[in-house]
Formats: sequence, structure tokens, C-alpha cells
Amino acid sequence: MGQTNVNAGGPGSGDGGFGAGMIIGIILLILIVLVLIVYAGPKIFLTPTNTKSLLDLFQAIAA
Repeated sequence: MGQTNVNAGGPGSGDGGFGAGMIIGIILLILIVLVLIVYAGPKIFLTPTNTKSLLDLFQAIAA
């Protein structure tokens, strides 16, 4: 008689890869970042630059 393996499975037999929840979470995170870039992007990246000099800045801080 040959030896049979009766321990087919048990603890530690998971696939170890990304589950469906992890993939959905990553997709949701990417979508949130894209929405933030579309709606808040111009406010973040196109800030109006001030043409005041550095001396004017120091005077405004000292006042």
C-alpha cells in the first residue's frame, strides 16, 4: 500500500496574490486621484505668481 496525503489544504494554503478587494481598492484610489487632479488641478498647479520683490516681502512681514 502506498502512502496517501490526507493533509490536502489547511492553514497556509492561500494563493498569496491580490484578492478582488485589493484590486477594487486600487482602482478606487486611482479614480479618486484622477478626480482630484481634474477638479482641483488648476488651483494647485496654476497658482498666480506675485511679481513683488523680495524686499517688499520682508517689509510686509516686518510691518
